[in-house]
Amino acid sequence: MPEMPPDLLRQAVESPGRRRRPILVLASVAAATGLVILVMSVLVWRAPEPQPAVSPQPVPAETVTQTPRAQKQKPRTVEKIAPPVEQALASAVAVVPMKVPNGKDFTPKAFLDERTLLGYVAKKGYDPAPEWWSYRLDSRTFKRLAVLDYAVAPVQTPAVGEESIAWFKIKDENVQILTIPVTGGTPRRVVSFPAERDVDKVNGDTVHGVRLAIGDGKIFWSSLKSGGVHHVPLSGGEPSFVPDTEGLHLVRWPWVGPSDERLRGVRNLLNLSTGERPDDPARAVCDVTWCFTEDQAVRRDGGKAADLPGRHPRRIVGDRFVLLSQVDKQGRKADAVYDIATSRVGRLYVQSRSKPNPTLYVGTDMFHFRRGDTWVVVHN
Repeated sequence: MPEMPPDLLRQAVESPGRRRRPILVLASVAAATGLVILVMSVLVWRAPEPQPAVSPQPVPAETVTQTPRAQKQKPRTVEKIAPPVEQALASAVAVVPMKVPNGKDFTPKAFLDERTLLGYVAKKGYDPAPEWWSYRLDSRTFKRLAVLDYAVAPVQTPAVGEESIAWFKIKDENVQILTIPVTGGTPRRVVSFPAERDVDKVNGDTVHGVRLAIGDGKIFWSSLKSGGVHHVPLSGGEPSFVPDTEGLHLVRWPWVGPSDERLRGVRNLLNLSTGERPDDPARAVCDVTWCFTEDQAVRRDGGKAADLPGRHPRRIVGDRFVLLSQVDKQGRKADAVYDIATSRVGRLYVQSRSKPNPTLYVGTDMFHFRRGDTWVVVHN
């Protein structure tokens, strides 16, 4: 896949695809907004490219209120731009090498546990034998987990759960879901089924992938085109449809919601395990538990609201990190991240007109960006 200009892609979303006659795979609108740019990219199924992170600093206790403001507040300035995210949110930040010992590029994808990062490894350009590797944050060591026979889309995120890693590939116009143990092994195909597609004789057919989750001893998926949730036992078998999920898409197990709501946050949620349908606060962009308005982070249940140390909040990651901008009284601007869990904010980078800003790659539970020859990864 050709490299994109840094200012064009401020955040990358999850999704897949494959080219065949020209066959394209449509990227998921799953929830990624750059500064004010929503990435809804169409991907040619080729080898992957990397992905970037965010920044924090404390908010005074007196700024905490009990109810969100109804009226729009004047955009605020800050006394001082937040310190680097590595300092302000040290416990939530991992600094990871960009290459594994054999010299191939390492792209962070997901966490296997609190101290182990899963990454996709491939040489630049097309790699016929890409690999899954893990990186231990405590020992700073890499381990190769599996060799793949098919490229993983640049913005595709694997599912992790119950000691398993699951991902998919599209082959012969079928979606094939594969797994390995988190400790590594030979990829095993769990299930295969026809992929949804849009026929276009002029520009080439579009083949749609799926979004995955693992839970309750099963692999769940929803089509990136029409939605609807299916599942199959981790051990394999015939897929089954989850009742009452027509048109719904996986957010993170066990939560699902309509895809057209993702541009405005996660709304109209349904818990597949309990049947719960939480309320949606007015004029707020939400994750599962937390939402934000123009100037506040608000619990979905209305139990707490905290003033945001910045302006233009545009995304919540991992139901914890709010991506926003800061402007000080001298007019200096920076992209930052506010950590709801610790009430701290850290700087990702200072905005510059003379050089491009780093690309921020955003997933469901983490985000990362490049700093020098390392990845800075912010995660739960």
